Amino acid sequence: MNRILLSLILVMLLGLQLPALTLKQAEDSLKKIGPRCFKGSDQEKALACEQFGNLLHQALELDGAFNYPFDSLKFIARLTAPDNAFRIFNWNLPYADGTHKYFGFILVDEQKVRAKLPPNAKRFVLYTLTDKSAEIRNPELSELSPEKWYGALYYKIILSTHKKKKYYTLLGWDGNNNQSWKKLIDVITFNKSGKLIFGEELLFHRDRRSSRRVIFEFKAEVIMALKYEDDKKRIVFDRLAPEVSGAEGMYQFYSQTFEYDSYVFKRGKWQFVADADAKNNKDRKDKLYRDPNNQDAPKNDGLKKQ
Repeated sequence: MNRILLSLILVMLLGLQLPALTLKQAEDSLKKIGPRCFKGSDQEKALACEQFGNLLHQALELDGAFNYPFDSLKFIARLTAPDNAFRIFNWNLPYADGTHKYFGFILVDEQKVRAKLPPNAKRFVLYTLTDKSAEIRNPELSELSPEKWYGALYYKIILSTHKKKKYYTLLGWDGNNNQSWKKLIDVITFNKSGKLIFGEELLFHRDRRSSRRVIFEFKAEVIMALKYEDDKKRIVFDRLAPEVSGAEGMYQFYSQTFEYDSYVFKRGKWQFVADADAKNNKDRKDKLYRDPNNQDAPKNDGLKKQ
């Protein structure tokens, strides 16, 4: 019994002597683990994603994480809100059948999103994004949360303000399956208590209809333009249509028409405007995904070059 007790004491003492994890150490380990999320069998990739997510969660809770660049993690999205209110860390798990699962964290500076921070409250709050896309029946009309998230890979954050309320509009890509891909426009807002919400009621207006987010679906491998033009303060996107007659609603046959529409932010709403004067310059950020059939291809790191 004494030997067992002595062994437990030694283990505890040794544990106390272990150096604390630093952000640099965490980044170095993440850099080694991350690429395994995109190579090997589905089971191997899922295990690597779990290890990567656990370590990144631990790193983002360290002091100084909000301002730490994590520059070497070029295989994930690292986005910062224009007003530095939060950071998004976001990646996907591509399965062999062409479907995807999405992961992410949002690290929020509570001083930027709350009118007044309560005494003893934490300045930085970390949200874990849980992909529940398959369970959301009406995603365009649903108010969602980090715990119930419509998963996607984000590549742009747009900040708009109306009557002192801030709207953080997100542009993202969803690999969906091997027949169709999706792009989406979502939005983050914060209520008075600082709670993070995905999807704002009646925010997007088109043809007398309104929605909380906009989702485009089209043929897989098609490069659909969806980008923000800062000089004109608008979101421009490809108008999509079926390539063959009789395929309306069969989105695996939808492609570009080389005509463009847009959303313009007016009076606190994104208003649809037809026939935008735009050129379809193929943006290298349009292919932000991991192709399971080309596992050695590096992921485009254009996410941080907005």
